[in-house]
Amino acid sequence: MTEKKEVFVKKENLDKKTIVKKMVEVDFIGKELLNNSIFDTTMENVAKEHNFFDPKRKYSPLTIIIGEKELHAKVEKELETMKAGEEKTVLLNEKEGFGERQGDYVRILPLKVFKEQKMNPVPGLIINTGNLIGKVQSVSGGRVRVDFNHPLAGRNLEYYVKVNKEINSVKEKSEKLFEKYYSQIPGSKKEFKEEILYITLPSSTLKNLDKINNTIIELGKSLGVIIKFVEGKEIVKVENKEVQN
Repeated sequence: MTEKKEVFVKKENLDKKTIVKKMVEVDFIGKELLNNSIFDTTMENVAKEHNFFDPKRKYSPLTIIIGEKELHAKVEKELETMKAGEEKTVLLNEKEGFGERQGDYVRILPLKVFKEQKMNPVPGLIINTGNLIGKVQSVSGGRVRVDFNHPLAGRNLEYYVKVNKEINSVKEKSEKLFEKYYSQIPGSKKEFKEEILYITLPSSTLKNLDKINNTIIELGKSLGVIIKFVEGKEIVKVENKEVQN
């Protein structure tokens, strides 16, 4: 059994000067202008209308922290001054979007590399090699041409954005922070009391995420949220089921 204990228990006051970031809930539509095609949206009806709908995806407004680079810099810049209910269309050139196409991102790989991994490369196949995602362009003479540029590199874009609301209460900010960064971690829990967000993580997870947790603590401060972490029980698997130990 792992003893449950609180980590970072020292009481600390938030300096109001550190509360500088803004959290907003937005809807958006991303459009590639050359083909006038939608490539991303938070809105299910738009996705269906433009044959972009993915039944495996959940369509809902996006909560973003302005300044955390969750959207393109130019879009976030516009959001800084937008109020609840306001809508804007933001145009991005290729540099402001996904960057210009880079010739050295198109590479020729030996066919045997794919065969060794039991892959059959065909034009259009998406492959993942380390931190790079590429698309097979052609296969010829034992060589495979792969483009590792972003699919929208070199394209002009248009973003329609609408601010549904600005999130101002400490409690709601706390809930959104937990949802964004910790809700998918097995064994994670949250509790909000006395204006403090307590996040419980299994002991090994808490240790492994030490640096990230410190970053989130600072992010919380910039939003006016005090975050403390609590060491919880370890999660173990028994016959493919997760149980607390």
